[in-house]
Amino acid sequence: MNSAAGIPQPEAMSFDLSGKHAVVIGGGSGIGKSIAEGLGKAGARLTLAGRRRDVLEGAAVAFSKAGIAAGVDAVDANDTTQLAAFAARAQKTAPVDILVNAQGVMTLKPAEEFTPDDFDRIMTTNTKSVFFACQEFGKLMLARGRGSIVNIASLASFRGFARNAVYTISKHGVVALTETLASEWAARGVRVNAIAPGFFVTDLNRTTLVDERRNKAESRTPMGRLGETSELAGAAVFLSSPAASYVTGATIPVDGGFLAAGM
Repeated sequence: MNSAAGIPQPEAMSFDLSGKHAVVIGGGSGIGKSIAEGLGKAGARLTLAGRRRDVLEGAAVAFSKAGIAAGVDAVDANDTTQLAAFAARAQKTAPVDILVNAQGVMTLKPAEEFTPDDFDRIMTTNTKSVFFACQEFGKLMLARGRGSIVNIASLASFRGFARNAVYTISKHGVVALTETLASEWAARGVRVNAIAPGFFVTDLNRTTLVDERRNKAESRTPMGRLGETSELAGAAVFLSSPAASYVTGATIPVDGGFLAAGM
């Protein structure tokens, strides 16, 4: 670091995460698992968090076979008491340098059919838990004067999607939260960014994404295909690394050109 100007020197502009401790909430499966793997391959030490210990342990075993160290912590991120205790445990293991919020749920139905319970469940997981995870880990990062938070937004953070009203509200909130925290915490050394995935193949939809839905998604994506979750890892590594030292408040679409295509 150039002490006079506070500008990282070229040798610091790297994607190397060696020595960094990355916490990935939702890191046992899907998008979170692929991002965690990418961070681990870049050198980060991982803590995988989520509700299901068996899923987390399965991911950790798979990572260990690839030479990636990963601890697990079963926690319900919707429970703010559990979340605070988890942050304290993770910090005790090693100071947390990177937080990825990859937790999320979705329910598809016409807007007039959503119930208050539907609304509360989706908003609690997709927005409330992300806010309080940022708050708990952000306080630890602010105390050290450094850290990187990566939230998982969505194409639904920028567009309206039929039969997806509450999810769309929740993901607009993730971008708003990301930009607000970035503006508050930038001068104190903590960067906050987001990734907006397009249409991706996951373990959950690989066999259930029927031809009509898949064809519609592919036809609206300029690259003409769905993404693989491994294609999200590069953006997460970049945003977490010294190479992104001047990047905060950004939401990076990884969508095959969907948003760029417009109408």
